[in-house]
Amino acid sequence: MKWFENFLPLGPGKPSRDEPLPAAEDQSGLAEKIAWLLFCATSLQMMFLQPSIVLLPGERTNLFSASLAALSLAATVWAAKKGAWSRRRGELALCLILTALVLASGFLSAVPRTNTLRGFALLAPALGGFWGARILLAAPLRKRAFLLLSLVMLGVFVLIGLVSRGVTGQITTAMDPKYHSLATKVMLLWFAPLALLWGRSPQKILGVLLIALSYLLLLLTQLRSAMAIPLILGGLAVFFGGMRLKYFLLLLLALSAILVYFIRHLPPERTGLQYEPAYYRVEYLMFSWHIAAQHPLLGIGLLTPREEFLQDYAIKYPYVTREKFRHSLQGIIVADNMFLTFMVGVGFPFLLLYSFALIKLLAGLVRMSGAGPPGGGIPPLALFLPLAAGILTFLVYDLLLHPQVCWFFHLLLGLIPRNRD
Repeated sequence: MKWFENFLPLGPGKPSRDEPLPAAEDQSGLAEKIAWLLFCATSLQMMFLQPSIVLLPGERTNLFSASLAALSLAATVWAAKKGAWSRRRGELALCLILTALVLASGFLSAVPRTNTLRGFALLAPALGGFWGARILLAAPLRKRAFLLLSLVMLGVFVLIGLVSRGVTGQITTAMDPKYHSLATKVMLLWFAPLALLWGRSPQKILGVLLIALSYLLLLLTQLRSAMAIPLILGGLAVFFGGMRLKYFLLLLLALSAILVYFIRHLPPERTGLQYEPAYYRVEYLMFSWHIAAQHPLLGIGLLTPREEFLQDYAIKYPYVTREKFRHSLQGIIVADNMFLTFMVGVGFPFLLLYSFALIKLLAGLVRMSGAGPPGGGIPPLALFLPLAAGILTFLVYDLLLHPQVCWFFHLLLGLIPRNRD
């Protein structure tokens, strides 16, 4: 059990007030063991989406993954001792308020069954991932073990994707039915190879190799966002002192050439101002405000059809007609922007509270970005960059509605130390 302690770069460091929490100290307790196994099993299922079981026929929401996350959350609550919650009263209160807002929005919406189920699929992985990381990964030993598990998951995931592409000509959708969530999940798991870059030379080589191979998988998805976001992350790494400028310039040259080549070879129907993602996202900026202004407190529900709100709405974007936009609304429903979807679906109070919590957590990471890992933890920049990638994708996709993305995003948020002495 000791070999990965020497391999992974999580040294003893200066203790932080977060570590360890009471549940992480008692390694022999039955509750802790069950919670830890469920947390790891849920992470594996979220990564590979296997097994995948339809719990309610005809329901599009991934209730199986969400239910696993709910079980993991229940086990974490069971395993945690009182001291774990008393030191987290502010975070706990905020989570309870956000939960109440989502559930109230679903219950009071025009389609309560659909919206409540989708709200459950949002809340369970968010709370399960966040509190699982806060409680179960507080001890350095478990943090090392999960970092190792994440490295293995990412490596196997990338290997399956590349082999599938080589054999069948396409990346298997068995691990994720949507390329957008697949790519975002890969970028969130980059926290593990990024953490290796603070270690010794063999660790750095492994980290760079794993990131390079996973970026190759992102290229094969042919998603422009998946190609462009790593460039932005490289710029952030330079800004916060995590990468030398000369290495970034080489990276910028190589990735820019790849991106330009890809865009030049896009089919005509995927470019231009009349391309559906272009007109839909631009028009929805104004349309979402139109809806939210009528339902500011609890929104209309995460998946309530939006067509009826077109009746008194004037189209603003000059390259789309009302009928064309209506047709897009029937198929997409949400805003293709997570924050607009929160504003319309669950109201302004939820959006503001969630955004406040997100900014507060990320601001703490930014303050620590120039330092090493606190208390044997993960380097702050190794958490900040994947979280930044997630937020950038949320500006163009509603990916927190996918339990697998929601789980890993909030898990990384849970790994952020509260403070640093």
